Amino acid sequence: MSLVLSSFRDTLYAVTSCCFPNPTLHINRRTFKVIKLLGEGGFSFVYLVQDVSTGRQYALKKIRCPLGTDSVKNAMKEADMYKLFSHENIIKVIDTCIIQDKDGGKIVYIFLPYYKNGNLQDVIDNNLAHNKRFSEREMLKIFRGICYAVRALHTYRFPTVPLRSETNNMVNEMNNGSITSQSNEQNEDDIVPFAHRDIKPGNILLSDDMQTPVLMDFGSLIRARIKIQTRNQALLQQDLAAEHSTMPYRAPELFDVKTNVTLDEKVDIWSLGCTLYAMAYRKSPFETSMNEQGGSMALAVLNAQVRFPSVEQYSPEFRDLIRFMLEADPQSRPNIHDVIAKVDAQLEQLDS
Repeated sequence: MSLVLSSFRDTLYAVTSCCFPNPTLHINRRTFKVIKLLGEGGFSFVYLVQDVSTGRQYALKKIRCPLGTDSVKNAMKEADMYKLFSHENIIKVIDTCIIQDKDGGKIVYIFLPYYKNGNLQDVIDNNLAHNKRFSEREMLKIFRGICYAVRALHTYRFPTVPLRSETNNMVNEMNNGSITSQSNEQNEDDIVPFAHRDIKPGNILLSDDMQTPVLMDFGSLIRARIKIQTRNQALLQQDLAAEHSTMPYRAPELFDVKTNVTLDEKVDIWSLGCTLYAMAYRKSPFETSMNEQGGSMALAVLNAQVRFPSVEQYSPEFRDLIRFMLEADPQSRPNIHDVIAKVDAQLEQLDS
């Protein structure tokens, strides 16, 4: 009950913050002024805060963790996942902190960079409100940056630390000219793909120049390749997807997980297709389908029927790119390298 009351206080603050002076937080020996609530979901809240001593602004994610649960571990896992990747299109963690809450639970704070332009969904909503659209070139350039972030997830390699003797031998061989620095590359078997599992416009921030997309919210991130051998394993994955993967952007294989299959990183390719569609047409293709035909979202996704507006403002090649990613059978769905190659080809065609 106390956790619910604490969450209610956060929500009440969000509603009434315009009427009261900005509160302050003291975290890691620094003082921050809370400016406003940026977003919320479940037991987590994201605030815009300002460091009182430097004036620098941050997005502060506050996660309430009930006593006697694994929620602290799960919250810190999210922070650790951010730290695995160093890429300009992936958000970076600046600092973390765990403090004791008054109700006996804990609060995890994650400090992230603040992007004043908000996320891609904000831009889509603004376009809808003002009857504006992205140009095809604008969309493809932003989308390519999103794909670069996804490629970093799908091609991740755990860092290897060679033994001292191996390091000395390698240095000697390089000094002798017998090998080059490129010869230490790992092969494909060393790749450990991660899947984001919740790629959508709301999880893509935009840089101040509106050109560079930044993938965020790694609470759903998971090792991508999971063998499903039993019905219990299948139901577990369905439950995880229901909790972490937003329905209009969720791949069909996560709605009805089969046994004797392997889930993999191609769930993100499906979400990328839905995201590009939403950039162009302002909502997921399956929200559009459900609104036009009625019925359930899950059924619309499982049928994989993608409809485009009768009055089209984008090229046939652009629509083909979306269809390319929205292949219901994951084994027939392209990988991230195929998608980037197709985006590059279309950009070259537009620039020629």
